[in-house]
Order: sequence, then structure tokens, then C-alpha cells
Amino acid sequence: MHISEGILNSEILVAGWVVSGVISAYALYKMNSQEIPKVAMLTSLFFIGSFVHIPVGSTSVHLLFSGLIGAIGGVNGFLAIFIALFFQALLYGFGGIGVLGVNTLIIAGPAVFLWYFLRPKITTHLNFVSFVGGFLPVFFSVLLLIGVLILNSVHLDYAVYMIILFNLPLMIIEGLISLFALKFIMRYRPNFL
Repeated sequence: MHISEGILNSEILVAGWVVSGVISAYALYKMNSQEIPKVAMLTSLFFIGSFVHIPVGSTSVHLLFSGLIGAIGGVNGFLAIFIALFFQALLYGFGGIGVLGVNTLIIAGPAVFLWYFLRPKITTHLNFVSFVGGFLPVFFSVLLLIGVLILNSVHLDYAVYMIILFNLPLMIIEGLISLFALKFIMRYRPNFL
């Protein structure tokens, strides 16, 4: 789901950096020293998840854990994904430094924004909220990816359907992982959220 270097216009790149930079700076400003290990854990969760590839037809998708990161980290999840994407770009060339702001916004934005509304409902509707909280961030990330590419005047035609279709198994798997992980957390360490 990373956008590679050289695809986007400079206006979109600058806008992505500005928005992601402001949100990351806010998260860093609000974070206290006790939350640093949690952010480090969420960063490593996202980083390691990218190595788990799920074959879909002639291509593959990889785990994001963005919903789970949004549920556990809140706005700090945005910072965790930003750091993980930075190291992926630096070490493996996934995406790139220039598109880091846009990629962070595409992946972390929906997770943090969605969990802002879902978190109060987790105690009353645990199963539904946990699954939807893993499924929808990936779905909205796919929609944001398509929107950014269309805004950049990339002609997608039938590719829109393929992007959604190839990521549908990932959405379901992320929903199930989020469901089981959050049920476990709510049972044994509810204050972790």
C-alpha cells in the first residue's frame, strides 16, 4: 500500500508532509515518558507485520496492524507508524523518504481517526467494534490511496477494483487479528487501552 517515489506531484508530497508532520509533532508533544515503550512496541509491530505477506492472485499484500495500533496507541499510533515507515524507507526502500508524509497519512490517518470514535464503544460492543476497528482502517486506507492517485491524475480505470479486491483478504484478516487481540487485552489488561 506504499506509494513509491516519483509518482506523486510535489504539491501532494508537500501537503502530505505538512499534515503528517503536524500530527506527528502533536503526538510527540503530548507523549509522556511512560508512553515511549508502548510507541516503540507499536512501531515494531507495524515494522514486523510488513514482513508477513499474504498471497493474493498474482501479487501479495502484507499485514499492517493499523487498526490495532490505533486502538492501543491513539494519536501516538500515528507517530509509531511514521517511525516504522521511515525505517522501512531507509532500510528497505519501501515507499521512500519523499512520500513518507503521504504514506503515513494514508495508513495511520484512518486508524487513529476511526479509533477516536470507536474507543468509547469498545466496552459495550467488544466483538463488533474490535473487528470493525481492524477492518475499516485498511478499507479507508485503500480509499485514501485511490483518492491520492486520482488527485495526482493517475488514470486507474479498472485498477481501482483490483486494488480493493486484492486488499479485501487483508481487511478481513486485520479485522480478525484485531478482534482476537483486543478481546485478549480487554480480558487481561483493560487499562492497556
